Amino acid sequence: MHKQHSSRRRNGARRLSILASIGCTAVLALAGCTIDTGGGGSSASAEGKQDGMGEDGVFKVAAFTAGYATPGGKLTLDDFVAKGNEQENWEVTLYTSAFDYDKINSDVQTAITQGADAILAGFPDPRQIAPLVQAAEQADIPIFSIDGGVEPNDDFVVDVTFDQENIAEQTVGALDEATGGLEGKNIMVIGHDPHIGIMTRSNLAVDMLEEAGANIAGGEMKQALDPGTGRTEALNFVTDYLQANPDGLDGVWVGWDDAALGAAKAITEAGRDDIYVTGVDALAETTVEIEKDGPMYASVAQDWITVVDEVIGYMNDYRDSAALPDENFVEIEGELIDRSNVDSFEPTL
Repeated sequence: MHKQHSSRRRNGARRLSILASIGCTAVLALAGCTIDTGGGGSSASAEGKQDGMGEDGVFKVAAFTAGYATPGGKLTLDDFVAKGNEQENWEVTLYTSAFDYDKINSDVQTAITQGADAILAGFPDPRQIAPLVQAAEQADIPIFSIDGGVEPNDDFVVDVTFDQENIAEQTVGALDEATGGLEGKNIMVIGHDPHIGIMTRSNLAVDMLEEAGANIAGGEMKQALDPGTGRTEALNFVTDYLQANPDGLDGVWVGWDDAALGAAKAITEAGRDDIYVTGVDALAETTVEIEKDGPMYASVAQDWITVVDEVIGYMNDYRDSAALPDENFVEIEGELIDRSNVDSFEPTL
C-alpha cells in the first residue's frame, strides 16, 4: 500500500461547528469550461473487484474542480492531468467551472454513465456535490479528493489536505512577530466562506487574534465574493479602510495569497511601511514580495504538487488491485515562509 502521512484530528468539534454555522452556502455560479485531455476508506480491495480498471483495460479517471479560475486550483489540476496521463493505462478527463457546481455535478454524472472508473475531486465543496457523490456510490466508483474539507468524510475514499489549525497558528504567529505583539493592534481579516478550508482557517484566525488581544478591523471579517477576483477585492477593502482610518490598521490576515497580494499592493500604494500582511499558498509571486521586506510578511506553503503525487499513488494502488487507503483523511502541515527562509524556499505554485 502507498505510504500515508499521519492524520491529526485536533479541534474537531470547533471545525464542525464552523461548518454547521453556514449551512448550505450558495456559491456564485459563473460560466465554466471543460478540458478533455483524451487521455470511509478501507485497506481491503473494493468488493468484487480484482483491479480498478474497466473491461477495456483502461483506468478512466474523471477529474473535476470548480476552482480552476484560481492560480492554485489550475496549477494543481493541470499537474494531476499531466502526471495522470503519464501513468500506465490511465486516461484522464478534466471537468472545470468557475464555482458552478450545477455544471460540475452534471459533467461528472455524465462521465460516470460513460464508464469512468475513478473520480478525482480537486478542492471540492462537500456541501455542493451530493448529486455526483450519489451517482458514484450507485456505480461503485471511488472518489479520491484533494483538499475536500476539514474533517473526515465518507464520501471520499481518501482526502489529502492541509491542517487548517496549524495554518492559522503559523500565520497569526507571524503577524504577532511582525507587529511586535498583537495586544491592542488593529488587524483586518479577509476570508471567503464558500471555500471550506479558507472559511475554517479564517474563523480560527479571528479567534486566535482576539485571544491575543487584537481588534478585528471594522468589527468583523471581510468576505471576498470570489477567489478569482480576490486580489482586487482585497485591494479595495484595504484602500477604503485606510482612507477612512489612516492610523487604524496594523496588519492584514488573508486566507489565500492572491488576495493577500492585493492587500499588500494597497498598503504600498498608500505609502505605508508599518502595516504587515500574511497569506496562505506561498505562490512564487508572493515570495518575491516577501523578499522585498515590504508589507508582504509571510505565507504558508501548501505543496499541492506533493499532494498530487500522494493521491496518484493511492489511485495506482486502486488501479492495480482495487485496494483502498487505510484512512480516508490525511492531514499534513504547511511550512511558514517568511523573511528568515524565503531565500532558500523553492515555490511549487
